Amino acid sequence: MLRDTVIILGIPIDNLTLAEAVERIFAMVDEFKSDAVPREVATVNVDFIVNTLSWQQGGIRHPELLDILRRADMVTADGMPVVWMSRFLGCPLKERVTGADMVPALAAEAALRGASLFFLGGNGDVGQRAADLLVRNNPGLKIAGVSAPFVYTEGEHLTDFEVEDAAIIAEINAARPDILLIAFGNPKQELWFARNAPRLKVPVSIGIGGTFEFIVGTVSRAPLWVQKAGLEWIYRILMEPRRLWKRYAVGMIKFALHAWPAIRIYRSARWQKTVTPVPVPLDSNKAIQRIEENVCIVLLPARLDALAVKELAPCIEETYRTCRHLILNFEQVQMIDSSGLGFLVRLWRRDLDEKGKLSLVEVSDLIKEFFRFNRVADIFHERLFGDQKMAMARIRAERLTDKKLYTLTSLRNGTVIVALRGRLDALAMKNFPFDELLPKLEVHNCILDLTCLEFADSSGLVAFHRIQRHVAKHGNKSILCAPNEPVLQLLHLTRLDRLFTITDDQLILTDRRDQ
Repeated sequence: MLRDTVIILGIPIDNLTLAEAVERIFAMVDEFKSDAVPREVATVNVDFIVNTLSWQQGGIRHPELLDILRRADMVTADGMPVVWMSRFLGCPLKERVTGADMVPALAAEAALRGASLFFLGGNGDVGQRAADLLVRNNPGLKIAGVSAPFVYTEGEHLTDFEVEDAAIIAEINAARPDILLIAFGNPKQELWFARNAPRLKVPVSIGIGGTFEFIVGTVSRAPLWVQKAGLEWIYRILMEPRRLWKRYAVGMIKFALHAWPAIRIYRSARWQKTVTPVPVPLDSNKAIQRIEENVCIVLLPARLDALAVKELAPCIEETYRTCRHLILNFEQVQMIDSSGLGFLVRLWRRDLDEKGKLSLVEVSDLIKEFFRFNRVADIFHERLFGDQKMAMARIRAERLTDKKLYTLTSLRNGTVIVALRGRLDALAMKNFPFDELLPKLEVHNCILDLTCLEFADSSGLVAFHRIQRHVAKHGNKSILCAPNEPVLQLLHLTRLDRLFTITDDQLILTDRRDQ
């Protein structure tokens, strides 16, 4: 909650030095001892960011990857263009923290603390060679294991990931490492962790891309002065022009095209004469008021910037301990910087974790535009309300709503509708009541109604396929109805769309088809 994060095109980047990042990772290792929650660290460069974005302004190419990065426990800036953009947005990151720098630093600290590392992924034996080299450089370093399996994140093999991944998950859990280094590359390593997180018993997992190759020297790094100048990407192109020039050129162009509107609107709002700093009301009776049991409202200042966040965050943290629903009043807000956006995204994540309700009221068109250009409009879209009364009406209505992941109804022709709702991610799938649902579908055709499904990751798509296979096994048919754009996009990216019959015709959800 009190993380210092900067939003770069929808992704929260932690404002840390390398030393601070290493210290936080070992703090996560210690936290695991008390809560047994596996945590994720991502190292994000331009390639990561453009993989999440479509060419369309405000568009999202990879909704699952973007969701994973938003919910990661720590995200570092593995690329100077990311640092440069933070400066243009008025919230400069302290420094670049790359996987290639982080892993040797972690190995040195792990040797001192008696912690162990597991090396997962990499080409051929590069993982073992990297482990051997780090042990030679850090006497006493414990290597819990090394493995380089091939994993699937798309196609029909994805539908059997639980079976495909079972052996490697068992090997990792048996080795009991403190830190898991995942070198499958972006976005495969992040997708693999997300779908297996409920089964992993590892304190911290870190996606490190091609770091093993850097450690053993298979891929050379630029001279230190080139790294500090932020020109390492040019060095990489010069070293491997045929393989990398197009990837880096297209990536930088796409990054620049998306970065400019966000920078422009921030700069415009910052220098508007109408924006006058309003002191953050430190008195909780003024800044935060309880308006009903479990419902509090927060009056935000004119500038929701790093200074305001520093003052508000402790108050919000205290409020969340006793209040499940939070209403943020944007009536006075005229400018938000990237740190303020990071604060809002942290509240959104806390909202998901705590199963509460975050609402935004009185949001101006300028702020909505800022959300859109900074790629956070999608997470706030369903949480925007015209005023406090509208937000309260939604909160009261949701108190009366059945919280089950699905409801089941029958049409007059005997077809069964399974309406899915909320988020279908790996955690939800761990507790999904398949044993209760599937027997009810054995003698019926089935419509999976996705109208109220907010989000599905790869695990959720696999759940669709599991239901479809069960229905087909008993000689019946199933279709997907009314998936939203992110679900459709993910079906396409994973190449699972070809496995389903998909329609957006919601009339089939009523008895009209029998008339």
